[in-house]
Amino acid sequence: MPVSQDTGIFLMRYIRGENRSQSALFPLSLDELIPDDHLVRVIEAYIALLDFEQLGFDKARPKATGRPSYDPADLLKLYLYGYFQRIRSSRRLEAECRRNVEVMWLLGRLAPDFKTIADFRRDNSAAFTATCRAFVRFCRQAGLIAGELVAIDGSKLQAVASSRKHLTPKKLQHREAALDKKIARYLAQLDEADRDEEGESIDRSAVQAALAELQVKKANNQTCQVLMQAQGLAQHVVGESDAQKMRTASVPLVAYNVQSVVDAKHCLILHHEVTQEGSDNRQLEPMAKAAKDELQQSKLCVTADAGYSNGAQFQACEDAAITAFVPPNRANNPTSGEEQYFDRTDFSYDKDTDQYQCPAGKPLTLKQLNKGDRIYQAAISDCGKCPLKSRCTKAKRRYLMRHAHEAAFERMEQRMKAHPEMMVYRRSIVEHPFGNLKHWIFGNGRFLLRQLKGTRAEMALAVQAYNLKRAIQVLGAQKLIALMG
Repeated sequence: MPVSQDTGIFLMRYIRGENRSQSALFPLSLDELIPDDHLVRVIEAYIALLDFEQLGFDKARPKATGRPSYDPADLLKLYLYGYFQRIRSSRRLEAECRRNVEVMWLLGRLAPDFKTIADFRRDNSAAFTATCRAFVRFCRQAGLIAGELVAIDGSKLQAVASSRKHLTPKKLQHREAALDKKIARYLAQLDEADRDEEGESIDRSAVQAALAELQVKKANNQTCQVLMQAQGLAQHVVGESDAQKMRTASVPLVAYNVQSVVDAKHCLILHHEVTQEGSDNRQLEPMAKAAKDELQQSKLCVTADAGYSNGAQFQACEDAAITAFVPPNRANNPTSGEEQYFDRTDFSYDKDTDQYQCPAGKPLTLKQLNKGDRIYQAAISDCGKCPLKSRCTKAKRRYLMRHAHEAAFERMEQRMKAHPEMMVYRRSIVEHPFGNLKHWIFGNGRFLLRQLKGTRAEMALAVQAYNLKRAIQVLGAQKLIALMG
């Protein structure tokens, strides 16, 4: 160990960098800096498979005259790399082009400006979705997708617009009432100033300016009310009309409901959709049918949680040769103290007479039809003297509703009783992809682009990045590149 001649103190040895003023020779090419199994080589190989004109990319066929544009293939490479690395901002992607060696290799040292990058994402929403489908087809050919069992789930992702931009007729009415109070207060000040004999007690011009501003706000508020009423809108988000106020596990948010169908074999996303519906209960059959078409199968087995419970959807799945496993979600009977009221399963139905029989042996006959649902009622005389009434209802008589697709509900209940393990399978299949999408790619769980067109573009890129990551994890980068070649 070296020793200082002046102090006799032992000197520590460290790994030292080169002198910044020292001339150095970098590798002869960028290719020497990129390992053979690197992500960018996978992206390069995948992009080479795509027919950009057939997928519908803007400027896929270059113009013969004018200033040349950037190749859509290069910009798609940049976005796939960016979403894979949690870089979604067009300005940050521009910076990566100028400083990141991996991006330099991928784009051949091209450095498009942020507006060009942003415009590409904005103008190619449908093409990104088509690219997702193309990768799913590749994964099927590579044996990464089995199609034996798929799981469906939905999650809310926050829109660009905040909750402050969310309007409802009730909110507008409250706002108008508050404006009326403020206007009345300023008018009272002006009246008081008119009655003041000693002179001006207030700044009349300032009050009149504030009053004019409030009257403009009131006029705009009334215009919004008229427009919402004319269009039959229950809600509206200023600046992002496609977004909706939705309930989440924490607080209501202005958001979009993202649906996904995930294959059980390697948790690859077969199909996804960005919707405006806050509830999942009408998404089962459309999502399952889209996955079935994507797989090109005559039948499909699908599982989802109780949020997808819907008799009409159950029947539609059966009609489309889709076997669904969804916990039927029915309203629970209220409890009376320690005792629970009789459930609908305690009532037996006779198809021939179209009647229910209660636990006491009394009939419930058809009362009315309501949008296909059948409502049955017991006789008041039967319920009034029934010794079991305290366990049945607090009303004068017991009512029971039979769903329009009750038979489909019953078949679903039988399937779930026979296969309770399907809910365990569902969680293991679909929770992983959404966790990755929301926390790995989106980070804060919020879109950067507005309206359905923009959010669908972002979601398609995110799904593509996730599927690419899964394929690399399963097969390895080099094997994946070999299959693509």
